[in-house]
Amino acid sequence: MIIIIDEASAKLASFYYHDDSFKPQWKRAVEMTSASQELYDELQEKLPDEQQYELQEKLQEKLPDELWGKLYVALPADELINDFKKTTIQEHADNTAKANTGNLRIPKAPADCIWIVSNRQQKQIADSLSIASVGEPQCGTRYAVESLAELDIEYLERVRRRYNHIPWDIGETDRCLIRELSLSDLPALYELYDKPGMTDFVEPLYDYETELEYQKAYIENMYGFYEYGMWLVFLKETGKLIGRAGLEHNEMGYMIAPELWNQGYATEVCRFIIDYARENTDFEELYCRIDEKNTASVRLAKKLGFTNSGHVDEDIHASIYRKNIKNNEKH
Repeated sequence: MIIIIDEASAKLASFYYHDDSFKPQWKRAVEMTSASQELYDELQEKLPDEQQYELQEKLQEKLPDELWGKLYVALPADELINDFKKTTIQEHADNTAKANTGNLRIPKAPADCIWIVSNRQQKQIADSLSIASVGEPQCGTRYAVESLAELDIEYLERVRRRYNHIPWDIGETDRCLIRELSLSDLPALYELYDKPGMTDFVEPLYDYETELEYQKAYIENMYGFYEYGMWLVFLKETGKLIGRAGLEHNEMGYMIAPELWNQGYATEVCRFIIDYARENTDFEELYCRIDEKNTASVRLAKKLGFTNSGHVDEDIHASIYRKNIKNNEKH
């Protein structure tokens, strides 16, 4: 991630002063100006002519002169100048544009950047360049903060990902990785749902085109607005999709591939979700809707501390199991 920021905003951004991991990034980016000519010479050899100036020229065209000299850039902490020249240029040589902020030239595509804007003009410029932006409410950014002092690196990375339709990493357990769904996951999701027993107690997927449109809306509205939803579960060891689990408001749901039943995966993932809800939402309780014929899920719910509330969802003939999560310690 490359962070673009101006002098005024930098003085208000908390990570500039307080994030120890960010201070050397900022310092190193500024110091790189002395090496920019050498880097620029190398770029001329490696990047196609039509890509060398694309983003730079757009920025120069749109930015007022008084702002142009006041923009700064921060690079990730592990991108030392030598590594930057050796690896990053080659990695992006085929499809990258070049940004110039002051004297610093950076061979990265707009999707790699986030701009901390200080006014609506900067936000509009960022939009025209397809660069994610964040700022205070008066700047008009979709992701706004009351004060730039509230910003941290994790939040900026999440905004950059959301703007560029890159799924968020939610967390991990001992054996699993949990992240948001992307549209490229649909083929693997159909394979998962086609396994024996997977749709005994849950609805199957729609036909592909309908499911595609449904998931587009889900990503935009559920993930984008609430910042939670039904996520995907992958094996750490292989990266294989093995299930879905997550929250739809304060309802918890899960499904695990049948070849992994009775091996503790559902317990592991559901405990993560309960802890996530406790730490990241205002929910006082979670609930699950469970068909009483689904004896494995009934056992799991009781194991996790859910109790049968005595209520039934008549539409799907499922019992409602509830758990208070604010008065319970972390699992």
